[in-house]
Amino acid sequence: MRKLRIISAAALLLMCMSLRPVSAQQKDTVNVMLQWLPQCQFAGMIMAFCNGFYEEAGLEVEIFYGSESYTSTDALKDGHADIITTMLVDALIARDMGTPLVNILQTSETSSTMIISRTPIASAQDLNGMRIGRWTSGFFDTALCYAYYNSLDVEWIPILSNIYPFAAGALDAMVATEYNEYYQILMAGIDVGEDNIIYLRDEGFDIPEDGVYTTEEYYNSHRDIVERFVEATRRGWEWVRKPENFSETINTVTDIMRQANIPSSKTNQAHMLRTVLKLQQDDKSKEIPFHLDKSRFDSTVRMLLESNLILSPVKYSDFVRP
Repeated sequence: MRKLRIISAAALLLMCMSLRPVSAQQKDTVNVMLQWLPQCQFAGMIMAFCNGFYEEAGLEVEIFYGSESYTSTDALKDGHADIITTMLVDALIARDMGTPLVNILQTSETSSTMIISRTPIASAQDLNGMRIGRWTSGFFDTALCYAYYNSLDVEWIPILSNIYPFAAGALDAMVATEYNEYYQILMAGIDVGEDNIIYLRDEGFDIPEDGVYTTEEYYNSHRDIVERFVEATRRGWEWVRKPENFSETINTVTDIMRQANIPSSKTNQAHMLRTVLKLQQDDKSKEIPFHLDKSRFDSTVRMLLESNLILSPVKYSDFVRP
């Protein structure tokens, strides 16, 4: 488990110049783990930290990030994190396995998950017999549901956090997100057009993705802290969504990534941020609800049950707070 560099004093001075002076008032400490490396996928939380929104809410927030070997749901289960980010499917699977997660904020309304093939694919059946890369740290469960529903015979190949096996031709296809790996593939000069892509949201698998979670116990015993954290995080995302703050967000996040020796570029992060902000919108109302939709939650639970990825049904009222 690696601590995000943005919580160190030196990094705060260098990268979060807008952070307000620390108050002498006692603050409540909250340990937060992102499900992946710092990037614009988590821009709202990062900028809430850098702009002092958590501090103004009376919180001393420490942000960590996960890896292939230690996920955010692991950290929540082990008590190393009070609040985490993760995808809805991963949260439901973790809950089914005994970690009593509850959703306290939803930052994605629409699925970005896709399957990208090196050859054109006209239908799901064209994937049969393929070697398909999938991450070792989760997020591919929507693709598993899709494969189960279509009775596909594919070989799932675990890969680490890069597109190299796909780029080298070692894979026939890979599971990707629209905001990250898809862009990396295009920037690598690999010729993939719309005929090479299956958008799972267009195939009836429009499962909401990123959300913010804690445990039932922590929520019940620290409800005031959770509510202040949620409000400050939402404020961070609303700040990021303002066009005049776009460049500052990109610059801040890429500086943090550079300090943590994480390769990226401002162009890559700009694409990620634009896509992530689009995914936050309700596809009908175009509003930003920051709340998990019940109908989509129920359909996600049904898909996971049918695919045997979870064994017990989950009620919306038991899973979503408040």
